[in-house]
Amino acid sequence: MDDQKKITNTVVEKQPPVFTPSELPYPFSSAVQVGDILFLSGEIGDAGNGTGVVPGGIVPETHQLFKRIKATLASHGLGLEDVFKCTVMLADMSEWHNFNDVYANYFEAGRYPTRSAMGVGGLALGARVEMECWAYNPQPNN
Repeated sequence: MDDQKKITNTVVEKQPPVFTPSELPYPFSSAVQVGDILFLSGEIGDAGNGTGVVPGGIVPETHQLFKRIKATLASHGLGLEDVFKCTVMLADMSEWHNFNDVYANYFEAGRYPTRSAMGVGGLALGARVEMECWAYNPQPNN
């Protein structure tokens, strides 16, 4: 009997998703907290006013999307070190190496998030790249 774990009945109260509206003039949330996971919407290199991406192509767009992702994470008390999954959409897969060169500088070597990358037929506002992330954000037990 000592080797067996005592099983107790616990009632876990279901917590509804918590939505963080986007400051951009589009119908989506910038993030949604579900349990201990914060799901971030895809970010592009938007200049910040919803009128278009920063000029210069994939490198400045990638830096800008990271700036936006970091701001969303910070508003939840998180940083890039809390990100564990990224999904990357590229308008042109030939720009994958240029994206990677920038991406690698934002995460600690050896602690890169899991990632999927795909080529797509087009992105909002003519962006070259879009990335969404999942971050671990443990919630207090209620």
